[in-house]
Amino acid sequence: MSTHALLAVGGYSTSGTGRGRGIELLHLYDDGQDLAVERRAAVDLPDPSFVLWSEDGTLLHAVLETDPTRLVTLRVDEDGMRPEVVADLPLDGAGGCHLALGHDGRSLVVAQYGSGSVATVRLDEDDLPSAQIDLDEHRDLVDGIADLSPHPHQVVALPGTGALAVPDLGLDRVLLYRQSIRGEIDLAGEIPLTRGSGPRHLAADHESEQIHIACELSGMVATAVRTAEAPSRAVPAVMPPAPRRWTVRSMTPASGRAADAALSHIELVADESALLVAARGPDTLCLLSLDAMRPECVTEVEVGAHPRHFTQWGDLVLVAAQEGDRIDVLRRSGEHLTPAGEPVPAPSAACLALRPIR
Repeated sequence: MSTHALLAVGGYSTSGTGRGRGIELLHLYDDGQDLAVERRAAVDLPDPSFVLWSEDGTLLHAVLETDPTRLVTLRVDEDGMRPEVVADLPLDGAGGCHLALGHDGRSLVVAQYGSGSVATVRLDEDDLPSAQIDLDEHRDLVDGIADLSPHPHQVVALPGTGALAVPDLGLDRVLLYRQSIRGEIDLAGEIPLTRGSGPRHLAADHESEQIHIACELSGMVATAVRTAEAPSRAVPAVMPPAPRRWTVRSMTPASGRAADAALSHIELVADESALLVAARGPDTLCLLSLDAMRPECVTEVEVGAHPRHFTQWGDLVLVAAQEGDRIDVLRRSGEHLTPAGEPVPAPSAACLALRPIR
């Protein structure tokens, strides 16, 4: 692991609805025992609640949880001292809360919690957002059911597939999209969950054979397994392989604490032997072993109030505690998590993104 890294912190800002600085860039140094942090620069933007680095680490894309949603891109110099806004694109919709690079590598796909929609944006030859090219309204999927209100919360390009997965907290399902050669996305399937689950974020293994879904409303982790659909006897053997689908195999409580757990972010560890899940309510980070047939919570560590997001850096886990105004620093050794130094002050921190190694 590199001992140096540049961390982008997005969150709710004083120019928006929170206490933070917008986007802040922090230089990290880890000697294996203590984490040293140096504040490099800040960019005042209203509520950049999710940020994403370009693959080469020169650009930082941010989705602003505003009305309308804005997609802002910063160009970040080598040392992170002089970030510059180079694109600012308003989108159709409101309350953008997550974005991901499309499967085509030439688009960004944005989940808009507030308006219940997913926007697709084309990138130009400089990898800057140039135009919105598609808008998918999840309200069109409600079919007149009055008590359903769509809230897409995340976009994930599922590895080993051509699918984009969008957990919708209000519709209690993960919607699956395919992306055309022009960049637009079309609905191709879904993973339904029990009513009241509230799927928020998900993590897929390296082939998307298993998808683990953090359910905010139920406090459960749903594990969906990928299976081949049975081919029709009328289909000749020379036809392409049967399509795939995912079926929920298990629902597991993430937290062992008495408090109701509103799950937020979920990730696999590098060797895919365990899951990390943040639980608001008990305000903990949970480690779930995947050694058995279903995930099992084996370690749970207290962190700051309202852990909304986290990221992994080698054996360190950095946790954005939104209402605790801090970033907790944990060290993982196998199935054990321990505090690794004092929390880093970070008002209203909502998202953490490590710059790719250049």
